[in-house]
Amino acid sequence: MNNYIKNINSKALAFLFIMITGLVLFSSQTAEAKRKIAPEKIKVIMVGDRLVDVAFNLGVLPEAMSVRCSLWPMCKELINTSQILGCPKCIVDKNPSIVPSTAKKRGIKRIIVEKHPNFCIYKPKVKPANVVPLLKGKGLTIEYVDFSNGLESAIRQTAKLLGCQSKADALIDRYNKALAKAKKGLPKAKLGKKVVIINGTYQSATGKTFLRIEMPGGYSDSFLLHPLGCVNVGDVLKSENKKVDRGHFPVRKLDALLKAKPDVIVMTGNPFAVQKALAAAVKKNPALANVPAIKDTAIYSLPFYADSSVIEYPAILRQWTDALSN
Repeated sequence: MNNYIKNINSKALAFLFIMITGLVLFSSQTAEAKRKIAPEKIKVIMVGDRLVDVAFNLGVLPEAMSVRCSLWPMCKELINTSQILGCPKCIVDKNPSIVPSTAKKRGIKRIIVEKHPNFCIYKPKVKPANVVPLLKGKGLTIEYVDFSNGLESAIRQTAKLLGCQSKADALIDRYNKALAKAKKGLPKAKLGKKVVIINGTYQSATGKTFLRIEMPGGYSDSFLLHPLGCVNVGDVLKSENKKVDRGHFPVRKLDALLKAKPDVIVMTGNPFAVQKALAAAVKKNPALANVPAIKDTAIYSLPFYADSSVIEYPAILRQWTDALSN
């Protein structure tokens, strides 16, 4: 029996080592998110990541924008293309002069603001429109794109404001085809798998890793796990003294995976940080090798979705479907 357990442990450690040293994982960047033609930059400030995501896919970018960079993956790619003013909360609470001062400095007269009934489930009080009172009397034109009537309507509104109505139909058609394909690929029956989602951060300067577990009831549940018939059991790893911030809580040890018994472990953020922590945890506590996700090597690096990359959602759903259906 001891030899059998050692054999399982060695296989698990070998698997995690392979992951660390170069296992080919799902890429968080999708082909749909890449453009062959550089977007046109126009004199406008946009507030809201869904708005900017739609504009980008219409081939247009603002000179400056306020977006949730930690939740909108495209932010990292565009940070050197369009000035990031901070998130919609920051431009109101922390730096209320940033939008009007940037507009004045750059000679911008138009501000386009995203309207959404649930802009951020992590911060319900945060609304892009909260910045509007700070812009009164500044000689600025305030325009809105309302997402409450669905994405197709928002695309048409955005295209009209940007003067590229001719591109709206093509983008809507591309999105609808991609979404239909993603939905067609969903399993006919609920997968019924238990999932733990671990977000990793790796400090290259120190070699330290930091982990956060996504709590049930967040974006991943609504947009990814529920369509697949899976359940988030991350809350099993939460101790009473851990506080939840933006839908996640920090962890230092992964021993509670023995109690959660996930069938799948999903890595978001920096996957190496999670891989390194898992390898160290199994080495320290060999019993973790019997956790179904580790034993069956069902550990995947997948893109986090926070309802900001709205045009890219179908591709992200397909990735999660491919991974969790294995």
